[in-house]
Amino acid sequence: MQIKALEEELGMTLFDRAGKKIKMTDAGKLLLQHSAHALKDLQQAKASIEELRTEQRGSLRIGIALPELEEPLQEMLIHFHQSFPKVSLHIHPSFDVTEQLLDNRVDVGITLHSGTDERLVQLPLRTEKYCLVVPVEHVFSNRTSITLDELRHVPWAMQPECHPGRKLIEKCFRDRGYPFATVLETNSIPSILRWVQEGLAVTLQTESLAAELDRSQFCTVPILCGVLQGQLELIYQSGRYQGEALKRLIEKIQAVLTVRSN
Repeated sequence: MQIKALEEELGMTLFDRAGKKIKMTDAGKLLLQHSAHALKDLQQAKASIEELRTEQRGSLRIGIALPELEEPLQEMLIHFHQSFPKVSLHIHPSFDVTEQLLDNRVDVGITLHSGTDERLVQLPLRTEKYCLVVPVEHVFSNRTSITLDELRHVPWAMQPECHPGRKLIEKCFRDRGYPFATVLETNSIPSILRWVQEGLAVTLQTESLAAELDRSQFCTVPILCGVLQGQLELIYQSGRYQGEALKRLIEKIQAVLTVRSN
């Protein structure tokens, strides 16, 4: 009955019914050929959609508000790619990670906590404490600690004003009525350290970053009476569907940025 309805719709005979024998017509053979291709395409489409559903392919976008964290994450990202080779990773350095996340420009973000947002899931990672970094021959290099009052008039090499850590530091100085004058502003940690090494400036960086520095070139001094610290967190949109790859990425970022804490 379905075949006859299809013949009527096509206006062509698909089967030649001669007595008890049924023979496929040229139109029937052509339809079978195209149907086989369509079935194969459908099967491939279903397989591709299943891969996409489990995120075995596609892309994941990571917003990082602290560019200096990209290097510590590299080994983890390589291992992630080995587990999900068809998933492309896109790193987006941006100081407005929250805005990018809410605009669906990134899938997950790493930043310093700046307040609770009900639109987001905010997972605390670790506390980022800031310390003074000076060259080994600097007058402060042998100090076991230092106060912000002693740092009021030193030249600074720092990240730009919109960097979350820089905002935290500058607010701490401003609240005390202290000036904060920079001679270099850049996102490049090697450039900042070069200026420090040359004795042109000093800098305030996280203890986790300072722990990786060459002790023959740099000294780190804890800040006393006015601890500079912020809560590093991983964020993503509340209610967002999480495929397997995104779940694994979140787990791996949590592990790396917690284990590396001092």
